[in-house]
Amino acid sequence: MVFRAPKSDDEAAIAQAQAAAKSDMNPAEWTEATRNAAKELLEADGAHVAPSSADSSPPQTASFLPSLWGVESVAAVPTEAVDDPGRVLATVYEIGGPLTSVLSTSVAKSLPLIPHVGIRVHGVEYFYSDHIEYRTIPVMEEMLGDMPRVTLDLGPATKGADEVRAIVDSLESEWTAEDYHVFDKNCVHFAQALGTQITASGEGVPAPLMRGVLDVSERMLDSLPEWRRKLGRRVMNEVTRLVVVSWGRASQKKKEQTADTLGLERGA
Repeated sequence: MVFRAPKSDDEAAIAQAQAAAKSDMNPAEWTEATRNAAKELLEADGAHVAPSSADSSPPQTASFLPSLWGVESVAAVPTEAVDDPGRVLATVYEIGGPLTSVLSTSVAKSLPLIPHVGIRVHGVEYFYSDHIEYRTIPVMEEMLGDMPRVTLDLGPATKGADEVRAIVDSLESEWTAEDYHVFDKNCVHFAQALGTQITASGEGVPAPLMRGVLDVSERMLDSLPEWRRKLGRRVMNEVTRLVVVSWGRASQKKKEQTADTLGLERGA
């Protein structure tokens, strides 16, 4: 996938519309097909690269799971994966709260969540806000722990801690506040871009699961008439970019204070 900044053009949105047209499905049919594909994967292979039948931990539940992936719950992350800092985990959060239903009304579509995705590896969670952030996992647990979420085990990391940090450093110039684009370059796209580089599968989150999360932004407007889509693309992107950038900057101090309280590295 080619990522484009808002300062470039609407080619990505046009490409998405063309792909939707080729599918010969209306928005509701596309959503159902995507949900069914995720459900089939979860029922056949489970939510984790190496599911553990011996783990008796309660399953993970979240309000968005039925409409996003067609299931009521997914298995808990295997204990051995939780305890192994060399595993790659992806955490999918619902950060919209009441705004999710408000946004759903505005786009004439039932959105399962307003997603945020973080990639966890070597004790750190990496994500994209107004820049590429990295915070220790305990800090993110303290910051976002009360939000609906599920975590997926993507398997052993193919890179060491220093190598992961080097990859992130190499991506930094391409993922700035100015580059943020709600439809094709947001935190979900960043999680996909990083995950593909540090997992053995080379795809990060399995495609049938990631597709539904990506669709929330990429196909957010496809239930609207074309004239409203064109207007919505520009207005919503600028508004969302401002919100995300402001959130990233406003929460920075709180994250640092949380790290200090826990006696952990602040991150960046």
